[in-house]
Amino acid sequence: MDVSTRKLNFIQDLLSVSDEKIIGKLESLLKKEKQKEVQQPSVYDLLGVLTKEEGEEMEKTIKSCCENIHEEDWK
Repeated sequence: MDVSTRKLNFIQDLLSVSDEKIIGKLESLLKKEKQKEVQQPSVYDLLGVLTKEEGEEMEKTIKSCCENIHEEDWK
């Protein structure tokens, strides 16, 4: 069964529900899932935000600060 058919079946089932608690739970679940989608940014959201020069500068900064091993920190 494809997703569109499943959605239509779900809508038909939902139309027959009259219990406010069940409707509230379903509504709450859908709202939570919608919020999860919005709250999970992707690295691809940053495409086009930085110029090439800014990206290179960031890369240099990361390499100079984050790729150093300090032997004393491991004792």
